[in-house]
Amino acid sequence: MEQEQKKESSLTVFLPWALTLVVLVAFTLYSYKHKVDSNPFERQLKKIDLLSTMRIHLLQAIEDEKNAVLAITDEASEDFAAQARKAADGVENNRKEIEAIIHQEKLPREIEMMNEFNACWSQFRQLDETILDLATQNTNLKAQKISATQCAREMKRFEQSLNRIILRNSRNSQHNKAVILSYEALTAALNIFVLHKPHIEAADDQRMDKIEQRISSYDTSAKKALKSLRSIAGSGDYEDVKNAETAYEQFMNLNNEVLRLSRMNTNIKSAELSLGKKKLISSECQEILALLHETVQTQQFNAAR
Repeated sequence: MEQEQKKESSLTVFLPWALTLVVLVAFTLYSYKHKVDSNPFERQLKKIDLLSTMRIHLLQAIEDEKNAVLAITDEASEDFAAQARKAADGVENNRKEIEAIIHQEKLPREIEMMNEFNACWSQFRQLDETILDLATQNTNLKAQKISATQCAREMKRFEQSLNRIILRNSRNSQHNKAVILSYEALTAALNIFVLHKPHIEAADDQRMDKIEQRISSYDTSAKKALKSLRSIAGSGDYEDVKNAETAYEQFMNLNNEVLRLSRMNTNIKSAELSLGKKKLISSECQEILALLHETVQTQQFNAAR
């Protein structure tokens, strides 16, 4: 009972001091904010600081977006994309803060320029997200990697099998039917392999359509030659024909994946947007910010006089 009375007594003594401290802190914060909000010179300094920070963040967002587009690995693209989004978020946070100050001051010229920047910035963010999404998919680079590694490996197996048939059936430079068919199949398959590069680099569907028509034609020739080769193959050639058919089938499955990824064209699309429309919008946003910065600085100079 005595302990409870002591505890209540302590709280009674401490509570007024605690309430006083809370009131003082709140009053100090209010006074500081009120001072900044009501002092034109302080507001000008704050706007200049916000605009300077916005311009830095904007430059960083533009640079990181370009790096994301040019990166040659998924990891690098994703890292640069994350940095670009973070920098753009920095611009957005500063934009909201300075917009509140500008609308509080109600200066027509600054309001007009702020509205111009808002419109430009909205386009920037939408296009930026589109570009970053495309860049991080990296479909052209993935297609190129599959072609250079897995397709190359199957093509080597295919070539080795057919070369053994060619060597086995060559007699005193007189090539029999098996040799001719092996060369036909090998030539057609190699032509398909060679067409991967221009397909991956093609920027439009029409060009890719033409390349795929040629690939389809070569595929028909290769399959026809392999089918005929199987029908005439001797006992010594049977295993190599079988291996060649297996390697070609796997090669064509990989070929289809290369064409699918290449068709998405995300690297080329992101690069075109980045170097085209995005470049114009970025320049416009930078120009508006620079003019707004100059306007605010001029007003500060005039106020100081």
